[in-house]
Amino acid sequence: MPLFEQEATPRGRLRVFVRAQLPLLLATVFVFVVAVVAVPSALTSSVFLLGVGSIVAASIAAAAVPWETVSPSSLISVAVVDIAGVAFIRAELLDDIPSIGMLAIFPILWLSYGFGRPAILLAVGGALFITSYEFAYNGTWPSTALQWANVITLPALIIAVAIVVNVASSQLRRNRQRLLVALDSQAKALRDSHDNELLSRAILDTVTAGVAFYDADNRLVVANDSASALVGLVGFRLDEPPYAGVNVLAADRTTTIPFDQQIIPRALRGEAIDEHVEWLGPAGAQVAIMASARRVHRPDGDLLGTVIVAYDITELAQAIDIREEFLTTVSHELRTPLTSMTGYLELLEDSLAVTDTTSARYLEVISRNTKTLRDRIADLLAATESETVVDPRSIHLGAIVDDAVSAVSELATARGHLVDVRRTHAATAWVQGDPGQLRQAFTELLTNAIKFSPPESRITVELDTTDAEVIVSVHDRGPGLDRGERAQMFDRFYRTPFARSSAIQGFGLGLAMVKNTIDGHRGRVSVASAEGRGSRVTVAIPRDKTV
Repeated sequence: MPLFEQEATPRGRLRVFVRAQLPLLLATVFVFVVAVVAVPSALTSSVFLLGVGSIVAASIAAAAVPWETVSPSSLISVAVVDIAGVAFIRAELLDDIPSIGMLAIFPILWLSYGFGRPAILLAVGGALFITSYEFAYNGTWPSTALQWANVITLPALIIAVAIVVNVASSQLRRNRQRLLVALDSQAKALRDSHDNELLSRAILDTVTAGVAFYDADNRLVVANDSASALVGLVGFRLDEPPYAGVNVLAADRTTTIPFDQQIIPRALRGEAIDEHVEWLGPAGAQVAIMASARRVHRPDGDLLGTVIVAYDITELAQAIDIREEFLTTVSHELRTPLTSMTGYLELLEDSLAVTDTTSARYLEVISRNTKTLRDRIADLLAATESETVVDPRSIHLGAIVDDAVSAVSELATARGHLVDVRRTHAATAWVQGDPGQLRQAFTELLTNAIKFSPPESRITVELDTTDAEVIVSVHDRGPGLDRGERAQMFDRFYRTPFARSSAIQGFGLGLAMVKNTIDGHRGRVSVASAEGRGSRVTVAIPRDKTV
């Protein structure tokens, strides 16, 4: 706070009195004592006593009157009374104590420093009054240049000091104001930071996922209770290397993961982890987690740290295991009697008389539906396989597409469909792949397009190559898919509302098998569709550039 700055409290009033008025009061008391000892005649002067009394009265008023309840600027009246008191004392003692005029510096500085630039005029007038009152008091005026110089010198010096002090005061006020604004801004930023920290902590402790953040030096910054509980199952701490432990198994629940290949060490080495599944804990108390990790960078590219998120998916994993086990059991239980049925059907067909056409027709229907049932059971068994084992070789994808078109030609003809195959840059359509699996995948894509397209419509198959990929797309004119259906169409057992309402046969496994096969060939599959405008499924497989 500047020296004479007002504060609208009793404490602030006392502070101004001590800093601005008390020095003048003490100096006046000193002058009074000097006058008693050295100039006793001054004690008989009413003007001298008036001057001392004015300063004492102004001092009492400055300390006792509650100026803060009126207006801080009203204290300027105290400084004006001080100037008058100094003028009275100077007029009486100037001849005996020439330096008595220095008392003027106290009220002049107060006016210049404490009340802003308009008070400079009052300070100038006060200085002139102090030097000129002595001549009015004595009844004589300057008659020589030296006398006029004595009159002008003190006001000029005081004015110069007043201007310098006032400029310095203004600068201090501006600096103080800027400092206050900066302090307020910092205080607000600190409050906001504290609030954000509380909010972040509340969010971390509320979410069901385990979350941990490490700084650029791999030191733990923050982690929620869920993260601590998960690593506690394995027997290590989040804030102590090696950030890994025993009893950590891969998704197959059999393979032990080495320390350096566990989630946190990999993440801290800078690996990006997406939906990685591990089993934590000893046998009988294992927990399945799905973890992802990313490095966080500042806008300028500097590394801020690494964030790791892990979800407890134990219930989901167990449900999937139960489902897979159920599908495997049911498929095997159905296939055993079906194999027996197929054998007896073949015996019946062999023993059937040539002339018994009616029985032959019935047996043909039974055989066809038995084959369909066998195919469905094979689909169920295939659905239980988590990975596709690929036996790659160099093959031409155009030939695979032709085989798939031939495989569905009878079904397409029965529904009146035209399968239009278009080739661009087909000569370079070589890939490393498993011909049987790819043939089955493209056959499934075409079968799906036929089943969902209206009768007598066109199904377009396009084959093209780029420098890196061989691309095959199948475009049908079916009902199309909305956004939600497109998001689920490659999920196992998913069937669209149109498929269910139209009683289209199938388990919803075909497109899941297609995606599984293409993923096994390091390819990608995508769909573009809109309701009422058909669907386009695109498959891209890395091109074999060795051919």
